[in-house]
Amino acid sequence: MPSANLKTSLLVEGQVPEFVREQHPLFITFLEAYYEFLEQQQSTQNNDLTTKAKALRYVSDVDESIAEFEESFINNFASLIPQEAISDKAFLVKNVLPLYLARGNIKSYEFLFRLLYGQEVELTFPKNNILRASAGNWVQENVLRVDPNIYTFYTGNGTTTTFLLAQQVGQEEITVYVNDVETTSGFFVRKESKKLIFNTAPASGDDIKVYYDNFNEDLLTNRKLTGTSSGATAIIERAIPRLIGVQTSVELYIDDASRLGTFLNAEEITADIIADDDETLIQIGSITVSPLSTITLLDGGSGYNVGDPVIITGGLPTTSAEAVIGSVFGGFPDSANVIIGGAGFQLGGLVSASNVAGTITLAVLSVDTSGANSANSFTIFTDVVDTYANVLISDSDYGFPANVIPTGENVSTRIIDALSSGTITGIGPMTTLTVLFADVSSNGAIFDADGAKIETLANTFIDIKTFGSVGRIRINDGGDGYEIGDEIIFGANPVGTSGVGAAAAVTNVSSIGAITKIEIQPSRIAGTANTQSGNVTIVGNGTSFDTELLIGDQIMVNSEVRFVNAIASATSLNVNVAFSRTSTERRIGVYDRYLVGGQAYTQGSFPTITVDSANSSAANANVEIIAIMGDGESVSVNTSTVAGQIQTITITNPGVGYEFLPAIDLTQSGDGNATAEAQIERSFVSLPGRWTTSEGILSALERRVQGLDYYIDFTYVTSVATEFSKYKEILKGLLHPAGFRNYAEYPISNNINASITVDGTSTLDLSGRANVVANSIFVDGINTRFNVANTLGILTIGTQISVNNQIRIVNNIISNTNVSVSSVFTTNSNGQVIIIVT
Repeated sequence: MPSANLKTSLLVEGQVPEFVREQHPLFITFLEAYYEFLEQQQSTQNNDLTTKAKALRYVSDVDESIAEFEESFINNFASLIPQEAISDKAFLVKNVLPLYLARGNIKSYEFLFRLLYGQEVELTFPKNNILRASAGNWVQENVLRVDPNIYTFYTGNGTTTTFLLAQQVGQEEITVYVNDVETTSGFFVRKESKKLIFNTAPASGDDIKVYYDNFNEDLLTNRKLTGTSSGATAIIERAIPRLIGVQTSVELYIDDASRLGTFLNAEEITADIIADDDETLIQIGSITVSPLSTITLLDGGSGYNVGDPVIITGGLPTTSAEAVIGSVFGGFPDSANVIIGGAGFQLGGLVSASNVAGTITLAVLSVDTSGANSANSFTIFTDVVDTYANVLISDSDYGFPANVIPTGENVSTRIIDALSSGTITGIGPMTTLTVLFADVSSNGAIFDADGAKIETLANTFIDIKTFGSVGRIRINDGGDGYEIGDEIIFGANPVGTSGVGAAAAVTNVSSIGAITKIEIQPSRIAGTANTQSGNVTIVGNGTSFDTELLIGDQIMVNSEVRFVNAIASATSLNVNVAFSRTSTERRIGVYDRYLVGGQAYTQGSFPTITVDSANSSAANANVEIIAIMGDGESVSVNTSTVAGQIQTITITNPGVGYEFLPAIDLTQSGDGNATAEAQIERSFVSLPGRWTTSEGILSALERRVQGLDYYIDFTYVTSVATEFSKYKEILKGLLHPAGFRNYAEYPISNNINASITVDGTSTLDLSGRANVVANSIFVDGINTRFNVANTLGILTIGTQISVNNQIRIVNNIISNTNVSVSSVFTTNSNGQVIIIVT
């Protein structure tokens, strides 16, 4: 309030008449002293009455008095607004009336939250998500397609040399025609003023057309369009460039309510725009586009070649279309059949044809991994002999990657303990094939498939077919009376073959004892075994446990796999886990003596096999070996087409301005018997209708059925980063419309800072998986390399390992797939990760 600070005592002399100043100076001095007294504080008495009186006129001015009367103003004009509002108080009081007047308006909500909290509020209305029967906005648009070579046209009168252009262009951006003859000289362009100026005025009646390289389609929006031949008219709603096949066109979206008449194919259309002088009309023209759209093949004939011309006649086009043969069938195989699936194949494996002049390549599309009568995994030793070519038998450490003892392998070490193994899974008989490539007939073709590939330590891949391991046994007749565990007896090898080490047993039978599944198992040792359920002891009959087995060997009895813990004699040993069933006189299989399935068997020349049953009345089973791993398949291919039969026709130039359908002539090449028909794209089309909103669409994810409280027409949601309790009463008093219900959301977008404490324990996962059994100290590995880890110093005696959160200390590293620990496990766990705790 600057005026209130002016001292009255200083104004006295200027306020009295001149004669008083001259004749009564003492009176003037008295008045000045009097007012000065009123303006000054005397002891504890404030005598500023004059100053206060002069400030009264500013009391009602918000800008001047808000500090003294803030509470009064707020109580009178904004009683619902909290005093701690962060907005400028004067601004708040001056703008609260517009806020009241705009109540119920979205803008008023936005203003209020900016005013009070400096926050942006978002208002949403659940009614906008309500599913409504027979609602939604359905639109069906109409399009007129025109040539992108748009032009303006004029008529000469013999005197006019200057013509106004539709848009700013340089001389190099237009092409000028006079009486349909291109003109390249005798004119110039003034780009800024959009003028085409001829040196000499065109003659009276001359037709002048100016084509634009890049015409601005927006100039056509909201213009009236007229067809010169049809007389049809319409209003253009918008114009959009579009690609039709290989030809660019401009699509004019037509307001159907304004359309009168029907536009024709290949007719000239015109529209007027107003020049910059607001007086001159500039006429714009183009041609409706009706190109050749597709050629439909009726009969592909034969003997055609890619690139052969397709003759297109008729249709009265402005520019004729052109087409060629795009592709033909080679008469080559296009599908494949699996007759016999063989064994030991993997997805993506290749099948090649021989005895043909070209190439036929198939790929395995699926395999049967069920393991029914065919192995679905295969394990080999992956070490490469060449790596140790310079190792002497007398060396103290051969340097094998799998150390059985810390000092290394030597002449005293079993070779089997030093080797590393690798397993491929997900294999089996092939069930479906696909043709990858074929460029020759399949007549006389002999097909051979690659077996599954397994990687060695030298990073090379070996086809498992090369091992000659038995992979599949076919059950021709399951017989009757057979039992699970009955042994498959392999007869003598056919002359000229040398297969060894194969073994198998019955693993499933029907209710009458018919064999339904045979499992290929590890090779057998001499004698038979007897076991008791719940007991770890094997009692042998005719066995030599003390010479044929060692502690740590993995064995199988009646399809139960165990590890040898102790060998008491030639006919007695203990295993790591008690047997789950009683077995009498069952053969004993031992792993890693031969590959599972044996070795060196010859496809197509197998030994005869029979079933030796514990049930003397079992009979009539008929089984045979039909495949080694990676072999035994039989496939065929099919051809569904004729060589040179047309597959597709390619339109290289769709032409312009077809008035009716042209004819397609294919008699000039091939056998002349192919036939086809053409279709043209109509200039004026009604596009398929579409919904522009989803109110009535049941499948719309955002739609909800109307409810009782939330999804109704009279609710709204405020979403702002301010607690609802702070603004609830303010909102209801100031802006909330009567009859509505308000819901609030608090958007959570801030990061939470939290401290995390981590102890010093670290872990490392070993490769492969592990199985452990309750009350056992053994860890049975799957695809593990415990000895390799020991060589690298990762896993040693005394290392803590965790299997399914059971932490134990390693006591002994028995092999690549078996270790013993300090104390028994308390629970059964299968397929678990092995974690080294450090």
